[in-house]
Amino acid sequence: MSFRTNIGFFAFLPVLVTVGKPELEFFENRIRPVLAENCYECHNSIKQAKSGLVLDYKQGIIKGGERGPAISLTNPKSSLLLRVMKHEISNLKMPKGGPKITDNIIKDFESWITAGAFDPRDKPPTAEQFAQETSWEKIREKRKAWWSFQPVRNHEIPFGLDSAIDHPVDNFLRDKMNATGLSPNKPADQYTILRRLTFSLTGLPPSIEQQDRFSKLIEKGLDQGVTEFSDELLSSPHFGERWARHWMDWVRYADSHGSEGDPQIPNAYRYRNYLIRALNEDIGYDQLVREHIAGDLLKNPRVNKKLGINESAIGTSHLRFVLHGFAPTDALDEHVRFTDDQIDTVTKTFLGLTVSCARCHHHKFDAISHDDYYALFGIFSNGRPAQRVIDDPSNLSLYDNQLTEIKNKIKNAITKHWQSTDFTSKILNRKSKDPSKDPHDFLMVWDKLESHNEKNSNAEWKKLEAQVKESKKRLKDFTQTDFPESWNMSNPSDYNSWKKSGTGLKENSAEAGAFTLSLKGNKILEHIYPAGVYTHLLSTKENGTFSSPRFKFNEGNLWLRIIGDKGSSFRYSVWNYPRRGTVYPKSSPEPSSLKWYSFKTNYWAGETGYLEITTNRDHPVEAGNADRSWFGITDAVQTKPGQPNPRNEMAEVLSSLFIKPIKEINRASLAKRYSEIITESIEAWRSNEISNEQSLILLSLLKHDLLPNNLNEIPSCRDPLERYKELETQVPVPKLTPGILDGEPFDQALFERGNHKKPAHLVPRRFLEAIDETPYPKNTSGRLELATDLLREDNPFTARVIVNRIWHHLFGNGIVRTPDNFGRLGEKPSHPELLDYLAIKFRNDEWSIKKMIRFLVTSETFRSSSPPSSKAKEIDPQNILLSHANLRRIEAEPIRDAMLLSSGRLQLDRIAEGKPEGKNSPRRSVYRQIKRNSLDTFLSVFDAPVPSSTKGRRDITNVPAQSLTLMNDPDVVKAAREFGNIHRTGNSKENISKMFRIALGRPPLEHEISRSLEYLDRNDRNSQEIESKIASSRQNLDKVNIHISKITEPVLKQILKERKLASNNTASSSPEPSLHWDFSQGLEDSILGIKCQLKSGAKLENGALQVRNGGYAVTEKIPFDVSEKTLSAWVKLDNLKQRAGGVITLQTPNGVLFDSIVYAEKQPYIWMSGSNSFRRTENFTLAPQEKQADKVFVHLVVTYSKEGKITGYRNGKPYGKPYQKSTFHFKPNDSVISFGVRHLPASPQRMLHGEIKLASLFDRELSSDEIKALFDPVSHITSQEITKRFSTEEKELFDKLSAQKVEIMKKIQGFERQRITDKPKLQDLALALFNMKEFIYLR
Repeated sequence: MSFRTNIGFFAFLPVLVTVGKPELEFFENRIRPVLAENCYECHNSIKQAKSGLVLDYKQGIIKGGERGPAISLTNPKSSLLLRVMKHEISNLKMPKGGPKITDNIIKDFESWITAGAFDPRDKPPTAEQFAQETSWEKIREKRKAWWSFQPVRNHEIPFGLDSAIDHPVDNFLRDKMNATGLSPNKPADQYTILRRLTFSLTGLPPSIEQQDRFSKLIEKGLDQGVTEFSDELLSSPHFGERWARHWMDWVRYADSHGSEGDPQIPNAYRYRNYLIRALNEDIGYDQLVREHIAGDLLKNPRVNKKLGINESAIGTSHLRFVLHGFAPTDALDEHVRFTDDQIDTVTKTFLGLTVSCARCHHHKFDAISHDDYYALFGIFSNGRPAQRVIDDPSNLSLYDNQLTEIKNKIKNAITKHWQSTDFTSKILNRKSKDPSKDPHDFLMVWDKLESHNEKNSNAEWKKLEAQVKESKKRLKDFTQTDFPESWNMSNPSDYNSWKKSGTGLKENSAEAGAFTLSLKGNKILEHIYPAGVYTHLLSTKENGTFSSPRFKFNEGNLWLRIIGDKGSSFRYSVWNYPRRGTVYPKSSPEPSSLKWYSFKTNYWAGETGYLEITTNRDHPVEAGNADRSWFGITDAVQTKPGQPNPRNEMAEVLSSLFIKPIKEINRASLAKRYSEIITESIEAWRSNEISNEQSLILLSLLKHDLLPNNLNEIPSCRDPLERYKELETQVPVPKLTPGILDGEPFDQALFERGNHKKPAHLVPRRFLEAIDETPYPKNTSGRLELATDLLREDNPFTARVIVNRIWHHLFGNGIVRTPDNFGRLGEKPSHPELLDYLAIKFRNDEWSIKKMIRFLVTSETFRSSSPPSSKAKEIDPQNILLSHANLRRIEAEPIRDAMLLSSGRLQLDRIAEGKPEGKNSPRRSVYRQIKRNSLDTFLSVFDAPVPSSTKGRRDITNVPAQSLTLMNDPDVVKAAREFGNIHRTGNSKENISKMFRIALGRPPLEHEISRSLEYLDRNDRNSQEIESKIASSRQNLDKVNIHISKITEPVLKQILKERKLASNNTASSSPEPSLHWDFSQGLEDSILGIKCQLKSGAKLENGALQVRNGGYAVTEKIPFDVSEKTLSAWVKLDNLKQRAGGVITLQTPNGVLFDSIVYAEKQPYIWMSGSNSFRRTENFTLAPQEKQADKVFVHLVVTYSKEGKITGYRNGKPYGKPYQKSTFHFKPNDSVISFGVRHLPASPQRMLHGEIKLASLFDRELSSDEIKALFDPVSHITSQEITKRFSTEEKELFDKLSAQKVEIMKKIQGFERQRITDKPKLQDLALALFNMKEFIYLR
């Protein structure tokens, strides 16, 4: 049995009994529609009768089923039908899985049964009648009667008894309160109102200055004070940060895709920054909706001239925040899953509807059809994952014309020089070389004949001629073969059929003779190409994503002829899957020549996909970080079994050599033929009439250095080439954001019961049929049209949903308390008239979020106090009528931000700037990295959402873990310590007051001050006593040190004198390393000869390894295992403000496991031992800040003992205090050492900027004496050397004094520990404030 609620239009079937009684009309209007919609599916006489119950005709109801009759005419209220409708039977609740039938419908059924249950359905319906009565069209029309599907109506503002109330919000709310006898609460106190305002609008607690200013403002009246202060907060840049975090919940923002490997979503952070900017600028919500659905397609995008970016293009980034499985064997299933994710997010966020529930069938409760789902599926399924350029379109081609003009000047100068060159002599004088196997080597014939005796030249010539002839035939056969798919990029229609994104892909493909200039050294030309597509013809900074039309895979192969740098990549994508995996190959081309590459696709036969080539930063998931990258492609082919495989043919280059005969084959005649062809090719290039063959000939000659190609040979190119290089440096590196690239539009087949292996009819792309079922144009993806439909005036959802979301975040609950579901399974609005009023006002106010927020927070309702009256507790325990403010827990991010702000560490600059921040960042939490597989523990404890689906209303839990976190979490304790230390000096009473005002946004009460003072006074006495003990102990230590010096000083002087005399003949006593690099001598380790490879611009210069601007170095694999160890390096930094760069790192080749000497990762100016996920990392307690490393080289050492003790040293002395962790064991040939990067793979956040002079690895833990000797082998003297020279009396005195020194130092350390932590003085007071309920709740 399946009952559902709703009454509306119903087209009645013919009835067998024709009567004009009122009971007939009542049955047809009130009873039959409910039974048809909710019960017939499971209880009918045509298909199934669960539990033997049939409800589609009169006798079936009277007879009943296994549980007896459905109705009782003698005792109507006991009828089984009514009881299951009322959910009175625990295991029999109808409608199954749906909301309870409304009270009005239950009353109708009670009245119907009481009146005798008139039912004109004397016979079971025929199959045709049953189909008509249960048709989706009728059900849909009934369901459209649900409140949210009804048009937004303009309601009159009610005016109650209190004429002084003139705010529409207050009038609407009080009208309902008056009807129940409730009265609204009085306003809260000024500090509560202010704290509510600042947290609601900026997510930050009110500063003391704000508290004082608000107090002055409300002297003019509370209304005016709130209004003026609201305006100030709305204009704050922190407003955007606060409300962007809400929006990020709606679109399940994340910086990674999850699943195995949890790969990053490249450039996802740009979307977060875009939201912050847009909200701060109060961009209309309608514009933001357009940008979220089709921002990359807008004819007039919103351009930010200051930043030089197309803001609109960033909006669609949210479509890429999907979870991606790793290497799914069923690619279509994965595609369906992440397209479903997109549909679910978009429809929940902007419509408040659960359209994804219609994936397998018509929606169970709402007017959303199975076809509706696949109409949207066709729109979103078309979007291919991509990186999209967001630069201001007017900036993208600023230098194109100038660069092209200079290129042409250089080309003219080169061809002029070439035309005067004697190529016959150059060929004759060319050194003999072994013949190449490259079929595109133009000099292969010359080299082959040179390698043979001249007597055999004619025979060899004929042999080669036959090979070229055979090659020509293969070429002809290939071009005439009917391949399943074939694209020649010189063909405009083929080029235009591929989808393009990026600055390097122009309107037309390149003609033969396209060329690139060298940007390094004296070389002029880099390449001359045949016709095709090349991203780098003007600059290697220009980028590209180039993808083929959709096609079906077969059991043959895919072939591409491409060229490119090693950072570019090519692949095939099955059903838009973007990652590399077991059956998802991805490869990189060779940069030296055009080659054919193939993929075997047997596994995917019958599936749909496309080919894709990208520059380094443009891969949708596995993007690199190289600013320069390029690729070129001439052809792509899909073959099937039995068809010829493409290959580079010698006929493509050598045909012209054999066009006409040579009378006698010898060096002179062949050189002449070569010279003729070269001269013809040069002239053809000069006149822009060059063929593909001639282009390949010139390309081959450039490789052989046969064509003059440097500035010394052609000095006339020097000035234009230098100008070209200068201009090219100004070409911007495109800024990228995650997005989608539309393919050819298509209509999606509906999947029967959601099974992707059972496609049914095609569903045209369109909007929801309950609003408008007109199909979208065939030639568009439908995204622009969908964006328009989301904002159409007769769409009742969009405006209602967003004003409800705003209301929810300001008042704690929405007018509809299920902000993501306005359907039947969601709650009804508590104040529907108010919701419609706000929706209309929002539209009329140009969809301004700030205006709506200002309107709501200036209501009396917003500033009411929170304690409920006794009447409110009785009548409205859930506070649906909002007679008082909701007591609500602050979200996780503002809790963390408030703690950091109290501690003085929160950085509030750099609004909407920068990449994701790590765990220890002092920036606001909105900037924190969100890794799906390793979510922030602190934020998760306080219910930060898992980014898997739309979250309009966060969970609010109250669990022990939250209290434990606030008391014990190291970051909380640290914040409390810093908070206390800020106020450690000055007047105690004033400090207590400041701490209360900072933490709680209000002054302390008198009893709070007195109790705090008592507490602090008690601990002040303890602190004074500790300070006195420290001072006394230090005096004693000084005395002991003076006595020790009197004994040791004479011996030290004698030893140093002896060493200086023998220094020229004495070998160093430094410990022997396992590996050692002296970068003044090169890149090879001096022990085993392990080489080091420079990366990304690193270089050897001035006797040191220079690592900066992304440059670093990596060694070959280490042949021995390493567990216990010592890392040592001499380093000089470019600046001391840099963060998180590694000096020397021992790691697995993939960088997943590592130990490193790292600068300023956790704390600025502090060295530390870095490790994977901080597994072996703690701060070196009491370590001094670095102040010299930007001026001189400093020596850094970290030792790792067998037992896991990790100790730091700087310039031969202990650095802070050691700590205890575990030790990781690196296996033989499974580790490398890197310099200048914290760990591999290299990324900007891990790089060091400076120079490294010496570096060593020891496969054991060095002692402190060995490290002193390592730092200064000559002047270091061990205590053993000194004590050996003591007399017996001196030795006894020295041992006694040394023992006294150790004891005194232990005492001092103990006292300092008590003093440094300030426990329990101010730290515990600060911690107590953090643990007050008031700190994490808004009253």
